[in-house]
Amino acid sequence: MVSQVTSLKSSSVRPLTQDELSFYHEHGYVIVRGLFEAEEMETVRSVCQSDPNLEKALKKVIDNEGRTWGASVWSGVNDSLLSVVTQTTRIIEAAEAITGEECYFMYAKIVKKAPYDQSIAHWHQAYPAWHDEGCPFPDLFATCSIAVNQSTKENGCFQVIDKSHRLGRITHVAEGNAEKVRCEPKRLAKVLERHEIINCEMEPGDAVFMHANTIHGSHENNTGDTRILMHCHYNAMVNRPLEGGNSYVHGDEPIQKLPDSAIKDGLYASGFEIDSQGWNWYNKEPENYGKK
Repeated sequence: MVSQVTSLKSSSVRPLTQDELSFYHEHGYVIVRGLFEAEEMETVRSVCQSDPNLEKALKKVIDNEGRTWGASVWSGVNDSLLSVVTQTTRIIEAAEAITGEECYFMYAKIVKKAPYDQSIAHWHQAYPAWHDEGCPFPDLFATCSIAVNQSTKENGCFQVIDKSHRLGRITHVAEGNAEKVRCEPKRLAKVLERHEIINCEMEPGDAVFMHANTIHGSHENNTGDTRILMHCHYNAMVNRPLEGGNSYVHGDEPIQKLPDSAIKDGLYASGFEIDSQGWNWYNKEPENYGKK
């Protein structure tokens, strides 16, 4: 269990290289091959496919065309498998290498794109929401998106717009039942005239680290397989919300690093435990939206 290992000293089995860090700062993202082993991700995939608590944590987004997609979201840490993944040394040390600061865990989410799911995650940045929560520095966040199973263009892989983090925080507009989750279309069209779309195709255990201002999204799943991604969000301690900001997903202490062997060694008590502290994430009316 987590309480038995938080005091152990350990170092990452997969530290970021200087080339990877340089690429990240130049392009606003970097794909890290083999951050986790396929065997570890198979254990995670099994939980994502079968744990009933994960479905209970689902938050739904409905777009302007009535298409629905969702993510199972949690904050805080516990001794479930999915939480242990977010606490492993390899992720935390990578986040701290990117930011240059001690970090805390904000929240994570599992996004499952079902077979032949035609929903779209429109182009957006993460930082506008975190700016509104009172966090002043976009460079001091690090998001790690892990491929739980194979992620391809055909099944709606994660996409980023190359070097878009250089644009700063841009205007976002509402989409369906969610506020400020879509880049303003006319502004986005100008961005796409000069910036390349990158399809982050990954094998299980690969991950992409992304800047808070990098524009990202995903398209339809045109295959018969479910695509599963795990998004983990970290922030530097010095970038916690300013006084009067929203602190519901912002910790008070640096995260305790678990050894990278934690998954293989079975240092978890369950698959997934709901821990969202009652916060609503991005939904206005998740239970009743669109019902008559």
